[in-house]
Amino acid sequence: MSSYARRRHELSKWLEQDELDLFIVSSRPNLRYLTGFTGEGIGLVSASRAVLITDRRYEIEAGEEASDCQVVFAEQGHLQQLASYLAELEQPRAGFESQHLSYANYRKLAELADAADLVPAEGVVEGQRAIKDDTEIAAIRRAAQVVSEAVPWVIAGLTAEITERRLSLRLREAILQAGGDDVSFEPVVAFGENSARAHAVPTDRKLAQGDVVLIDAGAKVEGYCSDMTRTVVFGEPTRKFIEVYKTVHRAQHAAMGAIAPGAVAAEVDAQAREVIDSSPYEGSFGHSLGHGVGLEVHEGPKLGKASEEVLAAGQVVTNEPGIYLPGWGGIRLEELVLVTEQGAQLLTQAPYLEW
Repeated sequence: MSSYARRRHELSKWLEQDELDLFIVSSRPNLRYLTGFTGEGIGLVSASRAVLITDRRYEIEAGEEASDCQVVFAEQGHLQQLASYLAELEQPRAGFESQHLSYANYRKLAELADAADLVPAEGVVEGQRAIKDDTEIAAIRRAAQVVSEAVPWVIAGLTAEITERRLSLRLREAILQAGGDDVSFEPVVAFGENSARAHAVPTDRKLAQGDVVLIDAGAKVEGYCSDMTRTVVFGEPTRKFIEVYKTVHRAQHAAMGAIAPGAVAAEVDAQAREVIDSSPYEGSFGHSLGHGVGLEVHEGPKLGKASEEVLAAGQVVTNEPGIYLPGWGGIRLEELVLVTEQGAQLLTQAPYLEW
């Protein structure tokens, strides 16, 4: 049984529990997770079969990537073909991804397949995806190795007057040269005061002596993502830079020690937040500690103040505390971490600054 078939089998257990005849998959990451198909389409999963509805643009990909699925080519649109399939069944109860199927498409489908009972469901496949299997972990590990090689290479080549935008392009090139298939998101490159923006967009700001340099990047390998942040200084660090950097590093270390199966995500976040809030920089850590990473660079679980999720072995999460000081800059340090039965296992391996 392929890994895709095993995943569909797990999904079919939920179908039986909720008394559904089939599940409609419209999210591209979820469709890839369940079938291996990388193109546009709609999936139908039941206890006995898997159907992929796509179009002739993806004829070769569908045959190669979803070889254990029944492939149906839509001649009049995916929704019309889906409705035709549902019409062949006797008043089916069909679950659908309510957070992915637009309201307009839902209304159209309900009109076309008026005999079907369409049941909204949220986060079903995403819940499965949170726990990675060995194949997924291997791909994420390779993606982590790529970004761990690319970011230090770019940092080592920092030169005065280079712009954030140009360095971002150089980082993208480095990720591809290191073996990545693509970047997992547009790299964040921020100099000086711009680094106080947690999700800064690269600009034409030029690098100058004494600037904080924040680099947040990720690679994709076989569809799976990585995510890592390093912050350095161009030139000699000031006493303030060293103090802020060490505070963030201590916060990250505190959270790392709390990452383990059974840990409540909010409590892991609290470990890092307590370090920062007990320093002179209380209140300067304005985002969540981390998030899951897989086929998407942001997925479950969320490690935040209000998160009630419980960590489990097989999850891949980020650990990324930061301190952001408007007008001065920001420092974020981020690792990609595999949750194991023994605790946190680092997947990213780039060096830190030491004093």
